[in-house]
Amino acid sequence: MASKRRPYWRAFGTPTSLVLYRTPDGWRYAVHFTGPAGIADGTLAGPPPSIEPDIAQAALVQKVEELIHRRLDVLWHAPDQPDWWTGTVTVAGPLPPA
Repeated sequence: MASKRRPYWRAFGTPTSLVLYRTPDGWRYAVHFTGPAGIADGTLAGPPPSIEPDIAQAALVQKVEELIHRRLDVLWHAPDQPDWWTGTVTVAGPLPPA
């Protein structure tokens, strides 16, 4: 009998914003979702803390796209405090077929 379970990535809502910040140990992030609402957070495994922010931002967008199986366009805002960036998701591509 075939399983009728949804793929895990179908449980995530649409991402609305990304938060990225540098710590002495690496880059941390939070992704805010709507429909259903939620937050995913963690550490970026690849880029070292000394890397330029635009490289860490690109790595975060790629990580989120892999997580949710959708393409994103993100508008990054000028930081309002040191080593802290926020981005607004301007386009979240369609969900692929299950």
